[in-house]
Amino acid sequence: MIKIFVLFFAGARDIVGHSRLEIEIPKASSIGQLREILLARFPRLENLASRAAFAVNESFALPDKVLFENDEVAFLPPVSGG
Repeated sequence: MIKIFVLFFAGARDIVGHSRLEIEIPKASSIGQLREILLARFPRLENLASRAAFAVNESFALPDKVLFENDEVAFLPPVSGG
């Protein structure tokens, strides 16, 4: 297991109840696997997670990006405005 930090913004923060969460995930987990872990823990994220982007250590990341100990992952929900 490795420890990572996940940052939540806007509606995702409201659902999770925190802006920053420290979690343990299996070693060599990807962003895609983290997404599934988050959905299992916070099912109400489903609508946002299907359209969310992720950044790892302040760089956008694709679902196959492997995570490492102490990585900081930003869960970036879609932005709307007008």
